[in-house]
Amino acid sequence: MTDSLFYNPFLRVREDTLKKLMGSGKPYVIIQRFQWPGQDLQKTFLMSAYASEQEASYHEKELRPNEGKGQNLLDLGQYQTIAKLLKTGSGVTLFFNGTIDARHEKRLQKAYVKSVSAYIHYIRMKKEDRYDVRIFVKHGRLKAEITSGEQSHTALFYDMIK
Repeated sequence: MTDSLFYNPFLRVREDTLKKLMGSGKPYVIIQRFQWPGQDLQKTFLMSAYASEQEASYHEKELRPNEGKGQNLLDLGQYQTIAKLLKTGSGVTLFFNGTIDARHEKRLQKAYVKSVSAYIHYIRMKKEDRYDVRIFVKHGRLKAEITSGEQSHTALFYDMIK
């Protein structure tokens, strides 16, 4: 049961992650608050990486006030600021959002099936044959779309499992 309470499919960002992002041509990052069971909201963040400044800017415009901001890893000062956050003892945890795939999605669904079922009951969605749950990241927010027949409901995944 403990595994399902704290299962987190995201990779922790390390300084070598920053170097890999730059090496793969994705130096523009958005760092935003990240809500997840067992994590301190004030000290947990999610990083999204982009190849173009325009893509990162689009994501940044979707953020709520004080939710996060963009950084350019090619700027030495901004790189060093992020690297300081990654040091042990900084108190900050930074996850990278690029690890969700079919395997992680299945594990998420299995780990949180009871919570998602309770959420479906709470929103009173009618069952037409079966429920399908698709988990995805949009603008750095982990969301889930529940469908049953013609019905569809999308919400933050954290709201379903808290």
